[in-house]
Amino acid sequence: MYANTRLDKRGVPMGQILNSVQALSARGFTQEQALVGTGLVPADLQNFDLRVSYRQRIQLLGNMLALINDNGFWLDYPNEVSISDYGLLGYAMMSSATLDKAVQIGVKYHRMAGSLFNLAFLREDNIAREDARALPQNPERPQAVLRLENVLAKGEVGQYVAESLFVDLAPLISLLLGKPFQPLEIHLSYPKPEYAERYEQAFGCPVYFNKPFSEFHFDAALLNHQLAEADSSTAQTCEESCRKVLNQLDIGVDIIANICHLLLSTPGEFPKLDAIASKLSIGTRTLRRRLKGLGTSYQKILDDVKKELAIEYLQTTTLSVQEISDLLGYSEVTNFRRAFVKWVQLSPYQYRKKIGVPGEANSQGTGADDLSNMT
Repeated sequence: MYANTRLDKRGVPMGQILNSVQALSARGFTQEQALVGTGLVPADLQNFDLRVSYRQRIQLLGNMLALINDNGFWLDYPNEVSISDYGLLGYAMMSSATLDKAVQIGVKYHRMAGSLFNLAFLREDNIAREDARALPQNPERPQAVLRLENVLAKGEVGQYVAESLFVDLAPLISLLLGKPFQPLEIHLSYPKPEYAERYEQAFGCPVYFNKPFSEFHFDAALLNHQLAEADSSTAQTCEESCRKVLNQLDIGVDIIANICHLLLSTPGEFPKLDAIASKLSIGTRTLRRRLKGLGTSYQKILDDVKKELAIEYLQTTTLSVQEISDLLGYSEVTNFRRAFVKWVQLSPYQYRKKIGVPGEANSQGTGADDLSNMT
């Protein structure tokens, strides 16, 4: 489960997770159903300082698609957007001088939102010759392209990621321009799905399948359009803030991801801070100081890793609470139970019972595991 360290980077803001869980709650699903397999619990949703891994985000999206069980549902609803939905990045785009500059800002800083892809911006006047050949050769209406590259999610989740982005782009560009907007073409890197009849209403343009990349094509002439809310001072301030946020995120994500990878690479053995610092070729004091600057600590990262492993073991195995406690390096099972109650507000037995997972703990009835947390 933890082989791809890029997937385990914690680059997704908790707000994205909360939005998905709330959308499922509105359809009658519980928070526990939404979070199955993510290593997260409902209490985590209130911690807006927490960033989760790309793997956890993908698991949540997979849960959502399985629970709703209606492929293409995301295409059926007209998306109304507000610039505030995009936070600091939205205001940086809105205050840009032209659509061209706004798109460049969006592409440059899109990873602030925990995107599961890289976004490239292609124009006929600034792209490599091999990319230019991929653009439709129409001198009367040259096209600009937003291309998805290195998409982390595969299969149905990957399709959802591409299509939901493209559905959101049209109203966003319309908002920036201050007038109606429609794309010229949509390219998708996978075969035509069974719900393809929904594309016409969603996109209002031709959709092509089995392309090398998933792409959003629009009229390049619009790039020179002056934005009504342009303000050079605001744009400069917002972009500088975006740059600082992204730089801090990159530093924090890399350090925390590397620590998590080291902790997960030797299950059952959790080294002390000085050993981790040595493996990262960083002084112990320096590592402690950097983590403090990121609003965390080695103990907190260690607790988060143990919590995610504990939840995974309880959900996917029939290991006893004692065995899980041993795997997580606790000297006494009571210490593990106490820690789990602190994380989840339930004992391990209660948690297994609530999510309906059969296991050794359930077969014992309400025993020491439960009673130890009633005192």
